[in-house]
Amino acid sequence: MKNDFVKRMLYHFLGLLLMTFGIALSSKGGVGVASVSTIAFAGSRLTPLTFGTCSSLFHGFCFISQIVITRRFTARSLLQIPMVYLFGFFLDIFNNLLTFAAANVIVGCLLVAAATPVISLGLRVILGADFAMAPPDALARTIGDKAGWPMAKAKFIFDVAVVSASAALTWVFLGSPFVAVGFGTVITMLMTGPMIGFFVKLFPFFDVAKKAGADEAAADDDASDDAASNEAVIDEAAADEADAD
Repeated sequence: MKNDFVKRMLYHFLGLLLMTFGIALSSKGGVGVASVSTIAFAGSRLTPLTFGTCSSLFHGFCFISQIVITRRFTARSLLQIPMVYLFGFFLDIFNNLLTFAAANVIVGCLLVAAATPVISLGLRVILGADFAMAPPDALARTIGDKAGWPMAKAKFIFDVAVVSASAALTWVFLGSPFVAVGFGTVITMLMTGPMIGFFVKLFPFFDVAKKAGADEAAADDDASDDAASNEAVIDEAAADEADAD
């Protein structure tokens, strides 16, 4: 059980690394970033704070918001807390390592198109690990549960709200709604879902949480079979003793 927990945690970190690298790469295109990162990217342009720091603040806001809405704090919620910091930490590392920028819109769109599979693969690994939900996704799910919406609808509405808020902020304070939002945002919104589905089929071995559950169920079945066998032996011994008497 402990080994399964460690394995899921390591896979989650792998997914987090892939996802933050992809987001940092997409930001170099200058044509908009992934929908959930638009508010953080806008914040980095409106304040002296880094992209990663703004991402951590946004994730922290999402974490606190879901606790306020649900009015409960579970043990699994604790796993989101280190992710609030690590997401921004890794994002800043990759953002500083990638020092280039796209020369034009076409190159920028190509960069985003190249980054989106990396982001999608990271999300696929994170989903397979089922270790901890990203705070924005957890908040979207919480809102969906309260409103009676399925997760897909709740996530879509949440992403639209984040993108709209980002565009409004940069429009008011920077004079353009297309600082964080652009062609790149549209590309990631259209490509991410299908790419995740593709990677789910291509890399089934990333479903470590499902495998751990199956192994645990198999172990329970074996234990039940052993118990049944033991009971049968005891019953047989009792029957032999009765015959002997």
